[in-house]
Amino acid sequence: MTVETIPIVDFADYKTNPNKVAQDVLQACKSIGFFYMINHDLPQQDIDRAFELSKEYFDLPAQEKRQHLIDDTNHGYSQIYSETLDPENQRQGDHKEGFNFRNFKDGKPFAPLPTLFEQNVAFLDKFSNDCHATALQVLEAFAIALEIPAEKGGKEFFKERHQQEGSAEILRFLKYPRGGEAEYKEVVRAGAHSDYGSITLLFQKDVPGLEVQASRTSWISAPLIPGAITVNVGDQMEIWTGGLLKSTKHRVTFLPEHNHLDRYSIPFFAHPNDSVPLLPVPSALVDQTITAVGSDGHVLTAHEHLRSRLDATYK
Repeated sequence: MTVETIPIVDFADYKTNPNKVAQDVLQACKSIGFFYMINHDLPQQDIDRAFELSKEYFDLPAQEKRQHLIDDTNHGYSQIYSETLDPENQRQGDHKEGFNFRNFKDGKPFAPLPTLFEQNVAFLDKFSNDCHATALQVLEAFAIALEIPAEKGGKEFFKERHQQEGSAEILRFLKYPRGGEAEYKEVVRAGAHSDYGSITLLFQKDVPGLEVQASRTSWISAPLIPGAITVNVGDQMEIWTGGLLKSTKHRVTFLPEHNHLDRYSIPFFAHPNDSVPLLPVPSALVDQTITAVGSDGHVLTAHEHLRSRLDATYK
């Protein structure tokens, strides 16, 4: 079936009628793998503040930003063209720059931060924690819809495997600088890719550009919906559910407004704890015979899967 639009799922009644919302989430993620989450609990003023900090950071001199270059821990600053999300088809790296925050612990960052972020670490810690809580709500909806038996973890199944400490979750600030299409010589600014973890929360503001490969062959735009979070399934969740939930490719393309406007976005990547094996979820809806294994036949952990994807992206 061809999917023409990204579904909208209203979480306003989640606390009083979680089963209905969970079914809406399941249907969206079985088909397109994306949905817009509206009436969530994240305050709009906090989202706006995060975008303000992002812009302030990317306006800093390049030399200052390069003092915290991204490393093997996936924390830090990535320069323009340094990331190649579709290495098989891209002639050069993505036309974007970013900063990755690894998970905060007890209000402290994973690793040293630029001065601007150190001065706002309390806000960044709160915002990251609030994103984590929102992701857990979506993951709980998955568990409810999959009808995981109580003795196997029930609605807590995914939440128990997504503790902040010991996971690779990332809050990321991204900037797609205006102009550059003539120099870049590609219509795609961020290569076609699927995300690596379990789910992603994406905040978009002012300038669109995201496209989703809805039917696995054709691309549709993901328009901006004020106040909505764009949620999508990642590879590890698709593996975990034997392909039931779809990790869909997406990309960012040049639009006419990109010639004179910078594009900013903020994704939050939720990941299972590093040691979690990607065994089939204990649900009657999930094919129990499909398991992700390494070259030696052992079941892949969340960390092993993520490491292989990161190595290919930053090769």
